[in-house]
Amino acid sequence: MNKSAINNRPHLRRRQRTAAGASLILVIFCALGLVALVVGVFQLYRLMGGSREVRNAVDAGALNLSKRIFELRVPADSNYNDVADSNGQVGMSNINRVWGKAYLINANIQQMQADGQLGPAGLGNGDAAYQAAQNINDQLYQEVSCRQKHSDFFNQVAGFKQATLLSGDTTVTKDTHTGNQESPMASIAMVDRGDESNIVFNPSQLPKMVKASSVQHGNKDYLSGYTPMQANNKSFSFTSFHVGEMPHLISQDYFDKNRADHAPVGSNGTAIPNAFKIDGTVQSTQGSLGAVACAVANPQRQYSLAIPHSYIVVNFHNTAKWFVEGKQVNQTNYGNKPEPSKQGVKQKQLSTGGFLDGFASLGNEYSAGGSLWQMYNALPGDHMTPLQKILQRVQEIDPNYTITQLQGLMQKTNFDPTVSAYYIFPVYHSPDQTDPSIQIAAANGSLPPWLSKNGPPLDGIQMAIGDETMTKDAPNTCTDYITGGPFTSDKHYTQVSGKFLWTPGSGYGQCLGVMQMSRLTEIYFTGQPN
Repeated sequence: MNKSAINNRPHLRRRQRTAAGASLILVIFCALGLVALVVGVFQLYRLMGGSREVRNAVDAGALNLSKRIFELRVPADSNYNDVADSNGQVGMSNINRVWGKAYLINANIQQMQADGQLGPAGLGNGDAAYQAAQNINDQLYQEVSCRQKHSDFFNQVAGFKQATLLSGDTTVTKDTHTGNQESPMASIAMVDRGDESNIVFNPSQLPKMVKASSVQHGNKDYLSGYTPMQANNKSFSFTSFHVGEMPHLISQDYFDKNRADHAPVGSNGTAIPNAFKIDGTVQSTQGSLGAVACAVANPQRQYSLAIPHSYIVVNFHNTAKWFVEGKQVNQTNYGNKPEPSKQGVKQKQLSTGGFLDGFASLGNEYSAGGSLWQMYNALPGDHMTPLQKILQRVQEIDPNYTITQLQGLMQKTNFDPTVSAYYIFPVYHSPDQTDPSIQIAAANGSLPPWLSKNGPPLDGIQMAIGDETMTKDAPNTCTDYITGGPFTSDKHYTQVSGKFLWTPGSGYGQCLGVMQMSRLTEIYFTGQPN
């Protein structure tokens, strides 16, 4: 149909114009829809990207909190300076050392009670050690559970991160609104319960009546974390820290299952937490975006269970008892070297007539001289069993010390016959007392400046824990002279024996115990002729 024909038909022209208009409208609506879609996708991208930026910022803030929480510290009690840091402070990294020392002290007291050797000061010292540790713990708990301090650590990192894909105020800040609605205990948790703490120990270093909950990792034993343990009717728990683990994020579900307010550790309402939760928000023109992050702290540092500033004493006491005709007439002491002619009886009248002067050659058990080990073994008998008692206390200073090392140290220690007491103690070169070197010195020798000989009374009472074999007329001997009687000398003899007397100490006043070598020479003059 040609153009003139169309022009002659008006209804066809109207249809054509209508179709063109409809197409134009459709194109416009499609264009608008496409623009709206692009804008919507862009806004969604900004929202999702901004949300991701908020989450990343909150994660970074939570990790910073878990790393820097160890900077919060409190002063150590004077009884716990030896387990504090080089500045005398206690934080999350070494709070387990405080509880470890308190645990050993009370374990020793429990053993004393079981052995019938608990003295009047024992229970009071155990209570004092426990309370002092609890006071340090409670002060530290207030620091590490403080929401304001959490915010400070959080904002050190998150406060410098922005949700740049959002508009308006894009700074990530701690959500104070949510935080104020929750208890401070909702922001702390004790996770990894039953796993290792950062305290390595040797089961043989504990008194036999006390059993600790432990976890093996590698070839070492660790005290279990967040597992209540008992010693001297007191409950102890230690904070869990995985060996070799960095501070890291954990799920909120895992955190909430172990929250301090939902699942406290035993009866201890102030157990030091190892995990923290924090909220962060952004107030933008698109609205409020928030995120929650939870992180586990870890000092990445292990310590040995120990009472660093403590010592054991080994001393020697020699007694001579003098008997005439079956009755004791005198008692004297003698030194740690031979005394060839000691008079103990002077002009004692005999029933058979005459007067007796009695003499003895004493101290011959020490004639070999030499080392402390030789003096310790001066008389025959079982000396290793009492030495194990000393070793257990030495292991409360250095958990891995052996009987062979102790014997070798005593062999290297020269014996001074003018001194009756010897101290076994550690020497440290690290400022936090973590590298003990066990040494022995005479009471008048070179002792560390922290060692106090005049501390509080020992917690325990003395008890014999072994005997040396009795010998007759050796190594000490006797002789006499009788004047004015029917004979000039009588039948006479000596009996030499020894006892191991152990006085336990808890370590509360530094002293872990005193082992006394008590040697006795009994000198008998019968009054009967040879």
